[in-house]
Amino acid sequence: MRKDKEELLMEWYEQYYDDIYRFILFMIGDKQSCEDLVHDTFLRAFTGLEQFENRSTVKTWLFGIARYLVLDEIRKRQRKRLFNVIGFSHEIPSSIDVEQLIENREMVLQQMHNIQTLKPNYRLVISLIKIEECSTKEVAEILNWSEAKVRKTLSRALQALRKMNDKGGEIYGG
Repeated sequence: MRKDKEELLMEWYEQYYDDIYRFILFMIGDKQSCEDLVHDTFLRAFTGLEQFENRSTVKTWLFGIARYLVLDEIRKRQRKRLFNVIGFSHEIPSSIDVEQLIENREMVLQQMHNIQTLKPNYRLVISLIKIEECSTKEVAEILNWSEAKVRKTLSRALQALRKMNDKGGEIYGG
């Protein structure tokens, strides 16, 4: 049984590693912490595999685990006053068009910085919908919210980003 469990988790790891990594990196902005949180996500999935009841997709379940780990990390950083935005390098794996990234590098970096300063729930929704391209329904499952709450939170998050862009990124939604 343990061997089957390990093989199953390795399949999931290979299939969803990049998605989970990108999500956590975008939320945290720190490569070292990201690696640790990705590892912890799959470790928790391994230890909690018996609780997975196939009521959602594996991807949704893994994103849910990652979400809790990310929010815990954000809370720790806020308590310790260590929350600082680290500059992103050009090697961030994402679904953003490479040409756009090269042509508009400064704008993209500023926008990523602005997203990092939003409230955690705003970051979650923007990351899942705009970066990971999850559907509203998938995000609602991951966050255990209604679809209406997901849409409303996304609208508010995008509005907060627009305000930051209008004021040069000086608003912090912490």
